[in-house]
Formats: sequence, structure tokens, C-alpha cells
Amino acid sequence: MDLGLKELAEKQAEFCRIFGNTSRILIMWNLADQELSVSEISSRVGISMQNTSQHLSLLKEYHLVASRRDGQTIFYRIANSEWLKHCPILLKAFEQDLSV
Repeated sequence: MDLGLKELAEKQAEFCRIFGNTSRILIMWNLADQELSVSEISSRVGISMQNTSQHLSLLKEYHLVASRRDGQTIFYRIANSEWLKHCPILLKAFEQDLSV
């Protein structure tokens, strides 16, 4: 097997693991059309602010979200909305599988 191809597959698998967590998916869905503070995200997703911050750090590390500071409040937004086109499609496919 081509070593470069295997390395690419490993990177993609690592990236896909990010979306293997319900909270991170909910965070991204909540940021889909608006910028939110950590406390707003925490409240909407139903997890602690500390847990929310940990998830946001990982999402930021992979350049999925971007942030800005306004005083003591940090606001997050989707860094690149391109992937959002695909996420609802995956959800719809999963829901259809459940109804069969």
C-alpha cells in the first residue's frame, strides 16, 4: 500500500473522530447560523461550561471554530461553513435507516 495514501487515511480518520461526540456535533449545529458565547453554548447543549470549553478547544485546534474576545466574554463561530452542508445529510440518512 502507498505510504502516502495510508497517512492520508489516518489523518482523515483522526479528523472524523471529532464528530464521534454528540456534544461537539450539537455545538457545531448551534453555531451554524450565529456566533455564541461559551455560556450560551453550554446552556443550549446542556453541558458544563468547563466541558464546553474543552470541546471548543478541540474544535478550534482543528480550525472548525474561530473565536473572538469582547471584554471577558469569548464568542465562537464556525470557521469554515463548508462542512455544515454535509452534516444534515448524514443525520437524515441515519434517521431513514432507523425507520426501515
